Amino acid sequence: MPAITIDPHGLFETRPTFSHVTSSAGPARFVATSGQVGADVNGVVPNNLDDQIALAFANLQRCIDAAGASVTDILKLVYYIVDYDHKNRPHVKPLLAFLKGHRPATSLVPIPKLAKPEFLFEVEAYLAVPQRELEKVDVVVVGAGLSGLKAAYDVQRAGYSCAVVEARDRVGGKTWSVDQSDGAGRTVELGAAWINDTNQSEIFGLVQALGLETVVQNTDGNIVQQDINGDLSHFLYGGQPQALAEPNGAQDVLAIREKTEEACQAIDIRDPVRTGGDLDKITLEEWATSQGGGKTALASVAIWTRVMLGLEPRDVSALFFLDYCKSGGGLVQTRSDQKNGGQYRRLVKGTQSISIGLAGLLKSGSVHLNSPVRIIQQNIDGVYVTAGKGSYLAKRVIVSVPTPLYKDIAFQPPLPAAKLELSQQNKLGYINKVILRYGYPWWRQKNLCGMLQSFKGPVAVSRDTSVDGSGQFSLTCFCAGEPGLEHSKLQQSDRFKVVVEHIKSTIGAGMVTPEPLGIEEWEWSKDLWAQGCPCPASPPGLMTQFESALRSSHGKVHFVGTETSYEWKGYMDGAVRSGARGAREVIQTLGNPKL
Repeated sequence: MPAITIDPHGLFETRPTFSHVTSSAGPARFVATSGQVGADVNGVVPNNLDDQIALAFANLQRCIDAAGASVTDILKLVYYIVDYDHKNRPHVKPLLAFLKGHRPATSLVPIPKLAKPEFLFEVEAYLAVPQRELEKVDVVVVGAGLSGLKAAYDVQRAGYSCAVVEARDRVGGKTWSVDQSDGAGRTVELGAAWINDTNQSEIFGLVQALGLETVVQNTDGNIVQQDINGDLSHFLYGGQPQALAEPNGAQDVLAIREKTEEACQAIDIRDPVRTGGDLDKITLEEWATSQGGGKTALASVAIWTRVMLGLEPRDVSALFFLDYCKSGGGLVQTRSDQKNGGQYRRLVKGTQSISIGLAGLLKSGSVHLNSPVRIIQQNIDGVYVTAGKGSYLAKRVIVSVPTPLYKDIAFQPPLPAAKLELSQQNKLGYINKVILRYGYPWWRQKNLCGMLQSFKGPVAVSRDTSVDGSGQFSLTCFCAGEPGLEHSKLQQSDRFKVVVEHIKSTIGAGMVTPEPLGIEEWEWSKDLWAQGCPCPASPPGLMTQFESALRSSHGKVHFVGTETSYEWKGYMDGAVRSGARGAREVIQTLGNPKL
């Protein structure tokens, strides 16, 4: 239960900002934060007090989330204000918004200066997080994304008890569907969005079983291509640009696509190192350069890696990228928005409805939210899992988090060296999905399908993500890779302005374009529990040495996630396939369940 607030008789009234006394109730884990100031992830400090206060509370919320705690667990807040003026109290309104009705004990400390002269406000918190009693189950699944939920579902269906422990306050992982702010019940996707109904049989089977409605991705009309010099051209979806600024640029784009398709088809997804080991010695950029072509061909390759991985071609092993493409049937099929392609269908109510539906098939009380796992300890009794809200004792554990996040969990005994290398060297890319919502699909009036491919950025690719039957009309813009990272340094309002202007000057060139009715975004690299998307990628040399350890268990601990799938890695179908594999491994080791 939340912290108890006490207002002793005979003391002055403190509502609504704080209470005189706050106490924990029942068994609790105590948490203390460092003082949080108004500095962003890049160390940029706003030059006014109001913005610093808002940013400091946002940073404090991130600390609380990381601890597996809630605002209602706060026992005491202490905040420091430089040159405090009791007649001017700008901290009160953001404080009340942060606390959402909770009234912890507080202390305000006026001071002449903080650690740096530019800091004007600092806040620290002391919390008591209620703890559940030790829960004993056959299996604990760490992570309530698609892979974890699929694993838990299969384990329970086989007759074993299973608890799913999730750090977020929701299920779904990188499936995250939100309703538009206008209250009309129209949904936009901040995370994974696309499936198909042919070769993605695992995810589509779930969609059918759950009775979820899909729509076909719009590809009717022309694509807008922005060249390396900024020039624009149009061509039909499925075709090729006919003329680009660089001599032979259009031919080079087609040639590198064909060579990449041929190379990836030669990779055996079950043994990529045997069939392409030499390709792991070089980056994708080095490989593409060796295939001939100029700046335009390399710019085209950069579009692929930015949108597919959030990275630049120089960041990724050539073998990793080719294997990644082959896992989806090939470069062309993986990137296609048409039948059999990776982006053929979307869900009317969003892909998180799959995760929510799958969680709903589990036994009541199986999913524990706001519970980040920090320790996984194996001993003679089994596996102890220490999470934000309590501890668990299991016979087996299935970990469903990306490899770079293994570092956030203390494994006892430690992970094998090969898995540690994967965790330390695999890279998560930068992708910011910016969704522009409109009252009507104005781009279609110009016979455009809504897709932009820009060699300039910050928008690398856009797609029409409308659901016409719901009256939801939108363009989803991917700001990714190096241009996306540069764009991310702007304040949010400036980021939005730049994206809107980029769309106006490309898709909307030569016509009057309406202003968006609303804009949503999510920067996945700043997400505490994702730290990037869609899945980790390997630099040169990593697959050759350690790829065999990617799916291997560590004692009684098993590992799943879309990156571990042989088919459709990085996609929702790959996540579901990996969860099924993890469940099979665990079921085989546990033997006959006690039904």
